[in-house]
This record gives sequence, C-alpha cells and structure tokens, in this order.
Amino acid sequence: MLQLLDKIKIINKYQKEISDLSSEERFNIFRICGVNHYEVTHSAILTELLSNNSSHSFGNKFLIAFLKVLKRENLLSEDYHFSLEDIKVIPEFSTGELGRIDILIKNSNQCLIIENKIYANDQKKQLKRYETYAKNNFANYKLFYLTLFGDEASENSAQDSNYTTVSYSHTIINWLERCVEISAKNPVIRETLIQYINHLKYLTNNTSLSKMNNEIIELLSQNDNIEATFTIGERLNDVKNHLINKILLAQLNDLCKELNLVNESEEYDRVNTSWAGFQITNPEWKFFKIALEFEARGLRNSIIGLTHINRDDRKDETFEILKGRFKGNNKNWVWNDFPKYNSWNKDAMIAIQNGEMRNIFKIEIENILSKTKGLEM
Repeated sequence: MLQLLDKIKIINKYQKEISDLSSEERFNIFRICGVNHYEVTHSAILTELLSNNSSHSFGNKFLIAFLKVLKRENLLSEDYHFSLEDIKVIPEFSTGELGRIDILIKNSNQCLIIENKIYANDQKKQLKRYETYAKNNFANYKLFYLTLFGDEASENSAQDSNYTTVSYSHTIINWLERCVEISAKNPVIRETLIQYINHLKYLTNNTSLSKMNNEIIELLSQNDNIEATFTIGERLNDVKNHLINKILLAQLNDLCKELNLVNESEEYDRVNTSWAGFQITNPEWKFFKIALEFEARGLRNSIIGLTHINRDDRKDETFEILKGRFKGNNKNWVWNDFPKYNSWNKDAMIAIQNGEMRNIFKIEIENILSKTKGLEM
C-alpha cells in the first residue's frame, strides 16, 4: 500500500505543476461571485442567453442553437418545430397556485418549460403541476428537468408527468460551446461564455485536471492495487470525520474561548448525515446562535449564519433586521455562503489539517458578531 501511495503522490505532484501553469480554470469570476448552487442565478444566466431581446444582441441565434443541440442529442425529435414568432423567455414565471416555473420559453401556442435543479430538493408534484399548467394553456409543450448530470426527477415531483432530463455536464456545455462560436467576434460575450463553461465544468468535475485523474484510476485498477484501493476507499469518510471531530472541533474550541463563545458542536458522522453542521452560542445571547450547515449530505453546500436557538421562542424584530444584513434567509435562518470551501472535499480537509479552516471560521464569526452589534440577540 505504501508503494501505491508513493505513486499517487508523484501523479498528484505532476497535476499540481500542470494546474499552476493553467490559470484559466483556476480564475473564474462566476466561482468568485459564488454562482454555485443557486438555481435562480443559473436560471437568470440561461434566460439572458436564450432571450431574443437580451443585452447580448444576438437575437434568437443562441435559442436556435439550443434547439438544434436538443435535437442533435435526441432530446427533441428532428422534425420538431418551435415557432420564433412572438416568442418570450421568462425566468421565475408565476403560474399562480401551480407554482413558479424556473424558465418558460413560449409563443402563442407552444411552450418549453425548464425546471432547473442544481442541488435543491424536488417539491411535491412540482413537474406534474407544471405539466398541468402547460396542458391548460398551450396546444403543444415540452417539459425539461435540468440537473448537473441529467438525473431523473423524484416520483414525488414527477407523478407520471411526461418530461425529459437535461444535463449541464453535457447538453448545456455543448450548447454554450456553440454559443462561443456564434459570438466569436464579440470578445466580451465570448470570454464570459468561456468563463461560465469552465465554471460548469468545475461544478460537474469535468475540468482538464479531472480528466487527468484517469491516470490515477488506471493505477488503482491494476491487479496489484485493487485490494489497497478498496481499503483506502472504504476508510475515506472515516478520515474526513476524524479530521473534523479530532482536529477541527479542537480548533473551534480554542477559537470560541478566544472570542468568549461556546462551541456546542459534538462529534458525530457528519459526512453521512443530512443537514450536518456546527453550532456556536454566545452566553450573552438569549434567542440566536451561530451555525454552519451543509445543505446537502456529503458535506456539500455549506452556509454560515444565524438561527434561532428555540424556534418557539423567537425574536422576530431582530430577525427582520438581520435579514437585510445577510445574503440569504428563510423563516428560521439568515446566512452567507461559506467562503472558498462550499463543499468539503480534499482541499477542505487539507485546510483543516494546516489550520486555514480555523482562520476562515474566525473571520466569518467575527463578521457575524459585527453584524449583530447593538441588536437584542
């Protein structure tokens, strides 16, 4: 096993050298601005590109390219015709009681409905409700379920509705690459599209560095290495939990003492627990606590902010003020995206080991404390 690990270290060193030479995948304005798991933001970007009266000034060319890609990938039949007369592309379209459609592309008697899911869960009868809306209002419709990897919708959402899966990892990236060709003579739009493509490749593990990992896969798949490979793989989540429970929690204890706070976080299997996270209380606060939470299982989609200690004992006046000081909120939480390590994989584990994660926590907690000054907490 030691020989195997030595070989992997050599490959990783080689990959790091390549990564250092390639800045275009590492510098990305969409990633910097936190355009990761918010469906609304991705929907706004797609709507802007698909719209014929958009600021990109290419009229229907991007939409036509989109329809052609759908046909080429057999997501629309080759003889399907969608009229471009009186066409409108609308994000967050309200159907009233049937819900809010992420992207509606419509003309006088046809519509394309795109339900956009990055990480959020399906809602009850969501696709079925949108299909009902389409049937009641259009002679012809197509319902698409867009996810990072073309996943099927849950039965809870689909309810026997007639929909087609679409993926960012393949279909959307292919379409955007065609849009790059169309906008070749407009450097601002072209380079923006390239940045967005690179961001989607990052979200779908499709960067050049991801492809280079095939070397490691081939190495691990060799006869002499299979047993060691599975031994390591079976312990990977244990390693993550160990780093969190034995190293990070101790760091948070020290940090909380430094800031006169109390770390209420306990040791448990965060990797395999839904809504896992960390809890920190302030002895001077009666109603609120600081919390980091992973919105998806597997230490994915981390947010940090404030929530009520007891949801039956609320301080709504303060909560309304806090809503204006944080990026996101719901009826119980106010939060910002956790910086740099949105999902805790290899880099996050290294950051725990070398103390960087502790420093990030300190900055974020101090930022939260500054936002609460003068408020009854």
